[in-house]
Amino acid sequence: MKNEGFLLKAWDGFKGRPQFLFLLAIVLVLSIVTPSFATINNVINILKVVSVIAILACGLTLVVVSGSLDLSIGSAVSLLTVVSATIQLRSDLAAVLVPLAVALALGLFNGLIITSFRVNSIVVTLGALSVFAGAALIYSNGAIIIGTAGTWYSFLGQGKLLGVPFHVVVFVAIAVLCEVVLSRTRFGKALIYIGTNSEAARIAGIRTRSIRIVAFLISALCAAVAGVILSSRMNSGSPVAGVGFEFDAITAIVIGGNSLTGGRGSIRNTIVGVLLLAVIVNALTLYNIPFAFQNITKGVLIILAITVDLRARAKYGK
Repeated sequence: MKNEGFLLKAWDGFKGRPQFLFLLAIVLVLSIVTPSFATINNVINILKVVSVIAILACGLTLVVVSGSLDLSIGSAVSLLTVVSATIQLRSDLAAVLVPLAVALALGLFNGLIITSFRVNSIVVTLGALSVFAGAALIYSNGAIIIGTAGTWYSFLGQGKLLGVPFHVVVFVAIAVLCEVVLSRTRFGKALIYIGTNSEAARIAGIRTRSIRIVAFLISALCAAVAGVILSSRMNSGSPVAGVGFEFDAITAIVIGGNSLTGGRGSIRNTIVGVLLLAVIVNALTLYNIPFAFQNITKGVLIILAITVDLRARAKYGK
C-alpha cells in the first residue's frame, strides 16, 4: 500500500509535467536505437553545448515569469564576449569583473526604460538588441579578438572540476540559485504575482518597478557569465558570438512549460526545456540532419508550445 501511495504521488507530479515525460521517452528511445547517444562522452558533450544557453535561460526565466521579455540577451553576450576577450589580454580578473559591471549597466538600461516609460518590453529589448549588436561591432572593429591561452581564465571554459567541465558546474550552480530565488524567496513570489496581475501587485504594496528592474539585472548578469564562459571556451571574442541565443533560450523556456505571458513558470521547467531541446538537436546531429532542419524543428516546437499554453489558459481561465 505504501508503494502504491508513493507511485500515485509520483504520477500526480508527472501529470503536471508532460515535457519531462516526453524528455524521458526521447532519451529512452534514442538510447535503444542509437547506441552512440547513451555514451558518457555524448552526454557530457550535450551538457557542454547546452551550458551557455541554459545559463541565459535561467536568468531570462525570472524576466518571463514577471510578464516581460528580454530579446537583447544574445547581443549582450556578443558585446560582453568581446569586452572580456580584449580585457583578458591585460588581466584575467578584470576580464571577469568588467563584463559583470557592463552587464549591470545593460540590464539597468532595459529595466529603467521599460518601467519608467511603461514601454512594452519586447519593443525596448528589440531595440536594445540592435544597440548592443552595433556596440559589439564598434568595440571590436568587426574583428575576432584572440585571447591569451594557458591562464586560469582559460579554466572557466575549458577546465574540469572532478571530471566535470567547469562551465557545466557553473550552469548547475546558477540553475539551483535561480530556482531558490524564484520558489523560496519573497522576491520570487513577487515576480509571479506581478506576472499574474501587475496592477493588483502594485495595489497590494509590492514595489513592482524595482522588482522588474532587478529581474532584468539578473538576466543581464547571466548574460555576462555566459559571455565570459564562451570567450574562455573559444579563447577569443566574436562580435556575433551570441547571435540567435535569445531565441534558443526563449524556445527552451517555452517548451519546458513556462508561460510567455507571465505568472507561471519555474527554473525546473526551463532546465527540462533546455535538455529537451538539446537532446532533439543532438539526435538530429547524430543522424546528419542538415542544420536548416534543426532550425525548422526549433520553430515548430516553440509554435506548438505557445499554442498549447494559450489554449490551456483560455480553457482554465489562467
